[in-house]
Amino acid sequence: MATNMQTNTALNPAAGAAPQPTSLLADPNWKLHAGWGIGTLGASFLLNSFAALQAAYLTTVLGVAAATAAGLLFVAKLWDIFSNPLMGWLSDRTHTRWGRRRPYLLLGGVVSGVAMATFFTSALTPVSQSQVLIVLSLALVGTGYTIFNVPYMAMPSEMVDDYHERTRMMSWRVGFIGIGTLIGASAQKVAELLGEGALGYARMGVLYGLLIFTFMAVTFFGTAKAPMRARDAKRVSFSEQLNTAIANKPFMALLAVKFVQLFGLFTSTAMSFFLVKFVLGKDKPGDWMVLFLVVSTIAQVLTIPFWRQLSQKIEKQKTFSLAVVMFSLSSLTWLVASPAETMWFFCLRAALKGFAAAGLILMAQSMLPDVIEYDYRKTGMRREGVFSGWYSFVEKVASAFAPSLLLLGYAWFGFQSKAPVQTQEAIDGIRYCAAFLPCLYFGLSLVPLAFYRLTARDLQAMPKAA
Repeated sequence: MATNMQTNTALNPAAGAAPQPTSLLADPNWKLHAGWGIGTLGASFLLNSFAALQAAYLTTVLGVAAATAAGLLFVAKLWDIFSNPLMGWLSDRTHTRWGRRRPYLLLGGVVSGVAMATFFTSALTPVSQSQVLIVLSLALVGTGYTIFNVPYMAMPSEMVDDYHERTRMMSWRVGFIGIGTLIGASAQKVAELLGEGALGYARMGVLYGLLIFTFMAVTFFGTAKAPMRARDAKRVSFSEQLNTAIANKPFMALLAVKFVQLFGLFTSTAMSFFLVKFVLGKDKPGDWMVLFLVVSTIAQVLTIPFWRQLSQKIEKQKTFSLAVVMFSLSSLTWLVASPAETMWFFCLRAALKGFAAAGLILMAQSMLPDVIEYDYRKTGMRREGVFSGWYSFVEKVASAFAPSLLLLGYAWFGFQSKAPVQTQEAIDGIRYCAAFLPCLYFGLSLVPLAFYRLTARDLQAMPKAA
């Protein structure tokens, strides 16, 4: 049973509910929200450093051909088809004195930290060219992230009952995502500072591995007083739970939106090294990558209150759609990128992307607990892990396949691994992929987003499960 669980039924301020806190610190539960949200730093370090550098590391350091690297990333992620839903089911069935989810936060931290160090030190080993070991190290990264993130993302539905409080809670996570993205995607610059070539990457991998473990472990202690729910006494098969989850229409619409959009987000992250080095012509791409991240992160963190308040006025689905359009339009500005691009225009693009990303991430993260609550009120069953498992699954698939498709696009335009200078055709290909691929992915996401109908009023009208 839940302990110290709030039962705030103020799902819709417009319907005469109690006023919402004007700031995150005014929320009486802010310490718990922050204690949970800080775990995002570890997850963001892992996910964003890999999204930014896995393609660049495989091609420019290990010397793997672009098309081959795309295939290796694809094979490594096949394991996630099974591991993510399985992890969700397992965390739903777990029973310990620390709750169903929290023990996996520590275990995931250990595996993720080791995996990070293992992958980026591989170039210094005698077996660095082994494609089998490359695939295994990539799979280990995915496994560590799964162990941590699936239970982690299932926790908000247990911790918070209120529709708008979930958005406030996720505001902490979005803020930490901004910081984690900045540090995680700055891995290229960190590697440059720590040494030349493979040695710099190895040192960066060990350092980031320690940071990943630290922040994933911190959230274990930060959620010590979080409300916990016991596992359901009713035994339901894994396949039956999945079938019922698929029958949750708001969840399936949100999952489709998230899946397609993540391709756009991870494409944008993976292309950053290639854009700065080859399109903008910068010898040390780390400096400009960090500049872009700093500006976009500041914009992302500062605009979270705007998106949160807008969602309370026009609902989450419309807010989400607006953020999609803004991000797509900002991606088209890469068409005019060149070595002559001024720094102020570069920073303006970064600020626009950060502004739009704040809305994208906040809405996607706050809507997941809503659809889980919808399922609970409809079925009376607690299976947060199943839903978060699928959510994490599409995140992991996109984090691998988006760079894979990007690398195939680069190969089509004639990109040459380890070549210090690329042909004009290859450079144009990098520019076109940066401009059009995110627009394609985000444009497609508007279709399933149009079918997402769940609102605060809908949840309020549903009876609470006994």
